[in-house]
Order: sequence, then C-alpha cells, then structure tokens
Amino acid sequence: PFWLEFGRRLQAPAYTPLSGLQCAPGAMGLVKKDKDADDAGKTADAEQEDPPTVKTLKEIDDRYLALQREYEKEVMRLQVEYTRKQQQYLEERKKLLAAENADGPKTGTPALAGFWLKAMKNHPGLAELIEEWDEPVLEFLTDIEKSFVDQEDTEKGFKLTFRFAENPYFEHTELEKEYRIEEGSPYLGEVQCKEVKSSTIVWKAGKDVTVERVAKKVKGGGAKKAKQKKDKEEARPSFFRVFFRSIAPGCQLTEDAAATIEAMGGCTDDSDALQFLLDQDLEAGTALRDHVVPFAVHWYTGEAVPKGYGDDSDDDDDDDDDDDDDEDEDEDEDEDEDEDED
Repeated sequence: PFWLEFGRRLQAPAYTPLSGLQCAPGAMGLVKKDKDADDAGKTADAEQEDPPTVKTLKEIDDRYLALQREYEKEVMRLQVEYTRKQQQYLEERKKLLAAENADGPKTGTPALAGFWLKAMKNHPGLAELIEEWDEPVLEFLTDIEKSFVDQEDTEKGFKLTFRFAENPYFEHTELEKEYRIEEGSPYLGEVQCKEVKSSTIVWKAGKDVTVERVAKKVKGGGAKKAKQKKDKEEARPSFFRVFFRSIAPGCQLTEDAAATIEAMGGCTDDSDALQFLLDQDLEAGTALRDHVVPFAVHWYTGEAVPKGYGDDSDDDDDDDDDDDDDEDEDEDEDEDEDEDED
C-alpha cells in the first residue's frame, strides 16, 4: 500500500517532531538536502549538448507527446459529455433515498437510514477514517456529489460536495472539498495533488464531535478543590477533523497531521511531508469519487467490498491455534523438568 511504501522510502535515522510547526520551506526543522550541490550538477548536465541522434529522437518523442495531448483532450471531452449523461441516474437515486418513511428514523436518507454512512464504512479506504462519534453526524447525509474543477480540463482537479439534512450538529446544508491537481512527469503519466480546500465547519454549542471534554486537573486536594474542577476540550480523531482540513504550501500543520507523518517514520524534507499529506488525502477523495459515489448501493449492501476484507476470523483462529500450541509446549517442558527433579 502507498502509506507503507512511503514510510519505507522516506524514513530517516532521526527527525524533529513536527507538532505545531509551519509547513513553509525551512520551518519544519527537518533534514535538508545540500541543494547547492544538486544545482551545480544540474547546471553541468545542462551545458552538455546532446549528440545529433539524441536530438532527433527527442524531436520524435515531442511529436508523439503532442499527439498524446490531442488524445487526452478528446478523452476529456467524452468524459464531460458522459458524466453529464450519467447525472440523471444519480439524481434518480437521490430522489428514491429522500422518500419519506413514516416508520423510519428522521435521517438524511429516510428510505434507507444511514445509507451513505454504511456505504463509506464498507470501503477499505474510508472505514478507518470514521470514528464511532462521527456516525450520528453522517446519518444526516442526504447525498455526496462529484464535479470537475474545470470543465475544459478535467485533469485540473475535482470537487466533492456533502449535502446534509437539518441536524443538531451544525447549520451547514453542505460541506465542500476541492482537490487541485497538476501533472508531474509527462513521461510517467503522474499527477500530483498540489492543494486541498475544505469547508470550515462551524459546530453548534457542545456538538463538536472532533473534540471531547475531559476533566481538568486542579492542583491540591479536598472537597473544595474537587468542586472547582472544570472540563476542558481536547482534540480527538474524527472523520470531520481529518477529511475536512485544508492543505496547501505554507499551511499550518495541525497536531493530528504532524502525528500522522511521525507515525509513518518522518520525512526527510518539508516538501515530502506536505506531499505525503496531500497524496493521502487524494486517495480518500478518489475512493469517494470513483467508487462510492457512482456505485453507492453496492457499497451499502457490501457487494462491492473486496473479497477477504474485514474477515479476520481465519487470522483469529490461526492465532488461537498458535497460542494453544505454545501452551502445550510449556506444559511438556514443565513435565520434563519435574521428571528430571525426581
């Protein structure tokens, strides 16, 4: 998986904790490369002129790439056209889910309560983002929509819109998340997420699920001091904290984002740390855009879930067998020791 490979590739012998530090260049306190040496090497390479044969071959590559660009534009045109045609079916689904159910609970999808919550929890790339306290909020989701940032160039990014019914948690009827994407190397077909913009959630008083109230310790003891104890809010993991955060060059790293990077083994420089967060975020957004939104009911029923996902019974049985074997071996060793003593 991406996150494991990223950790192996970027793990450094030592790194400075990132909590509370800036994303701006040089502000994270991470290990920096000797850029002067790299720049000198690049300058030397640029001064070497290509042989005539290499020049001709590069010109051929350029003509090939130009034709590839024409092909990509045609694909984009078709993509926009067929996305527009498919929209009618997503609207039909939305109307069916909104049908009132007199006997059912009042949620975002009365016809199938918790439809979007269950669909997302069944997706391997999204399930781990959703905490128990997020679920009541996500019950009020009426729809998740996808769209292009630029209709003329679909590769520039996409937007996800979460629509909510009236609920006791916030006044918003929609929350948006936008991914800005740029092409990396044209010879590798890579794209990179350069910025993520998310709606800022304004929670109703006492309804913020991204924090929890804990008792604040008061120095000293006695009944009088106990009465003076007050609660304080502390951040906790949450889908709404992780998914609806904005990430851009020069941004302020939140403590949970810094902890995520540290858990993966740290990064060797500022740009790697930022790109890790962007790539991780893009994976979750792409899973929603390409998997859950178009085929939500199959994720809701579990039919789209990959075979073997969430089935820990075999592993648990193997672990139990191993434990039993270890216990038998220990008993045999004890018996042998008793015989030796006799």
